[in-house]
Amino acid sequence: MMLKDIPYGNHERHKIDIFFPQEAVCNSGVIFYIHGGGWTSADKSVHHPDCEHFCNLGYICATMNYRYVDGNTTVYDELDDITQALTTVKKICAENGFAIKKVLLTGGSAGAHLALMYSYTRRNESPLEIACTFAYCPPVRMESPDFLLGISGEFEDWKYSVLSACCGIEINKENLLCEKQQTALKKISPVTYVTKNCVPTSVFHGVKDELVPFEHAVEFIKLLSEKGVENDFLIYENSGHAQDKDPDKVIESKKIIKKYAEKFF
Repeated sequence: MMLKDIPYGNHERHKIDIFFPQEAVCNSGVIFYIHGGGWTSADKSVHHPDCEHFCNLGYICATMNYRYVDGNTTVYDELDDITQALTTVKKICAENGFAIKKVLLTGGSAGAHLALMYSYTRRNESPLEIACTFAYCPPVRMESPDFLLGISGEFEDWKYSVLSACCGIEINKENLLCEKQQTALKKISPVTYVTKNCVPTSVFHGVKDELVPFEHAVEFIKLLSEKGVENDFLIYENSGHAQDKDPDKVIESKKIIKKYAEKFF
């Protein structure tokens, strides 16, 4: 059963979809998807196939829309949206007989970034205990000059416009490396917040990613390991940012998520 477009706030983007299994293997946790789209586009429906997959395995699943970044909305506002969405998911699940206590956060690209940022910086205020996080091709070092390096030419202005909107200050090609801009970008970079207390984190990344350098993922996983954070690193050898050239890895990523759900739910 799917409950579609449940409002969780006053904005038109404040909508969630929740999938309830016919026979639940777990009544205490939810697998929660956050869509990508450069923080400025896309829709929760992109994750309906993922939700249906895990729902058929007996897990409650949900996916959310959130406000896009613009001149008035930043990444911090999108993180606030996640808190509101999880609060509503918890409430709706209770109304349907599921007293959920934990959440497995996941998403791709911008959604992966938001999942990591929420897990690492909003953990104490989350209405559900964050059991673990799964990040598909996540931006982890927003301040790095080679982040979004593939965006150039006619789209280069868009690149800096998005970075500006994400952190709420003016960023352009000339000031990117200035202290103010670097500080602002580091504050919205998951790598900044890696400590030994981070939740178990898995990263799924394409070697040929043209937007988020694969090397960033390698460094991120290395840091997690150095801090003693439980992690898995799944490499898509043939894929770029879309991760569409390694069907075997797509299947394997779902197996990893299921492994963690069985362990932590």
